[in-house]
Amino acid sequence: MQFFGRLVNTLSGVTNLFSNPFRVKEVAVADYTSSDRVREEGQLILFQNTPNRSWDCVLVNPRSPQSGFRLFQLELEADALVNFQQYSSQLLPFYESSPQVLHTEVLQHLTDLIRNHPSWSVAHLAVELGIRECFHHSRVISSLGRMQWLA
Repeated sequence: MQFFGRLVNTLSGVTNLFSNPFRVKEVAVADYTSSDRVREEGQLILFQNTPNRSWDCVLVNPRSPQSGFRLFQLELEADALVNFQQYSSQLLPFYESSPQVLHTEVLQHLTDLIRNHPSWSVAHLAVELGIRECFHHSRVISSLGRMQWLA
């Protein structure tokens, strides 16, 4: 009986992995040529993906502009705008300072942190992420002084 319980939990986890609207996925930027650009901030673009009836947030890879990472695919415009704003205010120092961030697993970890801890500064995120190059970015350095628990 325990075996079946673990099997159901595993299948549920796999299903959730593929149905998660915040699952980071590598995409070709060309796939969005028929979609409207709603917002743009640096390398981050919010598309209204009419064929899929969704709002897709894509981080264009600064080292390879023809490819990118879809950070979320949401059905509601209001949710998409809130999440886009949150990502656009936090992601820049990470993708600008470290090529390590431009890997699906690392980007997934970072975007999960941003969503799960909306009050964290970029310095908090950098500490949790633990990628040393990020600490050289001016926005991370300037927010280090505001971190109460490091003072």
